[in-house]
Amino acid sequence: MFEFDEVNDWTLIKHDIIKEYAHAYTTILNKKGFKKYYIDAFAGAGMHKKRCDGEFVNGSPLNALDIIPSFNRFLFIDLDGDKISHLKI
Repeated sequence: MFEFDEVNDWTLIKHDIIKEYAHAYTTILNKKGFKKYYIDAFAGAGMHKKRCDGEFVNGSPLNALDIIPSFNRFLFIDLDGDKISHLKI
């Protein structure tokens, strides 16, 4: 069994920036008719624990799945097969 990655506040800020960028990216490319692919080479389990209080928060894969307009395809990669298995749930 794996342990969820613990993250600090700066990781949450980074995720917010990525969500804003991804929304802008998909919006622009959607208007141009392009297909949009999301590739995350360090996907993890899809969730993290905040180091300060142990609260669970969405990681980049779950954030990417919530972007509207959506990406056309997703590729989630991680060296830890247990984390990828959890992400599939």
